[in-house]
Amino acid sequence: MKRILTSLLLLLSTSAHAQESKLSDWMDNYVDQLPPAKPFRGNIVAAQNGRVILEKSYGLAVEEWNIPNTSRTKFEIASLSKQFTAAAILELADAGKLRVDDPIGKFYKDAPRNWQEITIQHLLTHTSGIPNNEIKDFPKGIAAAYTPDELILTFRNRPLAFAPGTKWAYTNTEYYLLAWIIEHVSGEKYGAYLAGHIFTPLKMTRSGFRPTLAIIPDMAEGYTVEEGQLRHRDYFDRSLETGAGGIYTTTGDVLLWNRALDSPGLLSARSLDLMFTAHPPGNYGYGWFVDTAPRRRIYHEGGDPGFAAFEVRYPDQHLLIVVLANQDDSPVRDVANALADHLLNDAGEKH
Repeated sequence: MKRILTSLLLLLSTSAHAQESKLSDWMDNYVDQLPPAKPFRGNIVAAQNGRVILEKSYGLAVEEWNIPNTSRTKFEIASLSKQFTAAAILELADAGKLRVDDPIGKFYKDAPRNWQEITIQHLLTHTSGIPNNEIKDFPKGIAAAYTPDELILTFRNRPLAFAPGTKWAYTNTEYYLLAWIIEHVSGEKYGAYLAGHIFTPLKMTRSGFRPTLAIIPDMAEGYTVEEGQLRHRDYFDRSLETGAGGIYTTTGDVLLWNRALDSPGLLSARSLDLMFTAHPPGNYGYGWFVDTAPRRRIYHEGGDPGFAAFEVRYPDQHLLIVVLANQDDSPVRDVANALADHLLNDAGEKH
């Protein structure tokens, strides 16, 4: 019996390895056939039923030194950072330090009159009516550092785009306010809070909120294309993203993060439900977009000068795909969607 069981386990292992090798070949072929004007450089990981079924790296992390991207390479994830801000708010709610239906004026005492009906929930779901910033709205320019208070001043006195709760409009400004609330309620700096309450407990040792001038080991350089030529990305101070972007991480750490969101632990069951539920009038949860057709999927895209990212969860199929790139026009969404279609359609619902 022991010999039969050993043989069965060996057969299953060999079959799984063959499937993964076939999937790896398919991914290589897909990337090779991308248009030369839209190449992919970065890392891809897919996990199903808690097991990694694909992990690939493409292109260079640092062009000047011919350093390739590897599983250890760190990437900026731009607006994927919003899910961490949302999680921090939900942690504080689970601890009884705030409620998502609290008016923001309860914490931000300098809130103008037209913010009185805005709640934390409105900020989380992009339904507050607070307008987004453009480059012209930063009085010191985008190369200077801003404190959270200074960020809020860049939009505090502008009229609302609509009455709170009546429409949906994606902004960074709402998440600036959420970062301010995290600091005010916790007594910790935004980056320190994430490190102490999310990254360290989850053993996400290769993640952090990046100060602009910090030296980060294994950090990819960010690239863009101008008039057909590859160049370094435009400079901007990372403080302009506090709460809305600015986090760096690896595909491996994103896997750890998503595993923590699969069941209550880091967050309560109620908080996870709030995070992954679309809140009308938009299709946005807390830091995630939520679609229900043709399949339920929970996803977010991020883009900054030099970097692009896409992350998607298919909860019914227990599938996660993460695509991180260090070139801002890399087709991260297309790569993720093609891989999902291959796994869920071409290769069947179950890998």
